[in-house]
Amino acid sequence: MCTSVTLISPELGPLRIMTTHLEFYSAAQRMAQAKALRGLHAQACGQALAPPEAVDRGSPFQPKLHTAQALLCGDFNMPASDAAYAALLQPFEPIAGAPALRLHDAWRVAHGTQPHPPTFRLYDQRYGPDPVACDFVFMSDALAPRLRRVAVDSATQVSDHQPLMVELL
Repeated sequence: MCTSVTLISPELGPLRIMTTHLEFYSAAQRMAQAKALRGLHAQACGQALAPPEAVDRGSPFQPKLHTAQALLCGDFNMPASDAAYAALLQPFEPIAGAPALRLHDAWRVAHGTQPHPPTFRLYDQRYGPDPVACDFVFMSDALAPRLRRVAVDSATQVSDHQPLMVELL
């Protein structure tokens, strides 16, 4: 349900990238998946607050890099009006020693109330007649001020979904 990788950006430092593809037909399953994604993010943030000792003892079991800076992206199979979308944006329970955390929809951070362009059913209507935005990029608090640009490539027909591009400072 979720692939996660942490990389080191010269400009941003450690950055966790999470990708997902949520359930299409079952709202109950999609909500459970949204809650699980929140749990994964909260767990990673907790690990970033208490990282393992950074020592190299020559073991193949080296400490992993942990960070609260994250992008969560993918095909969420829901419009922004879905309850699971709202659940993803809810504040997290505070973690001792850390400020309250949230995930933010990158489109809203960059464009405010401007409607999100459709990302699904633009060129292929086999799953329904009306184009809809169901592909999103959610970002952690620390990344929101670093957002430079978010755009949807509405021209490509490589997939039944349109790609989102996010540029961070």
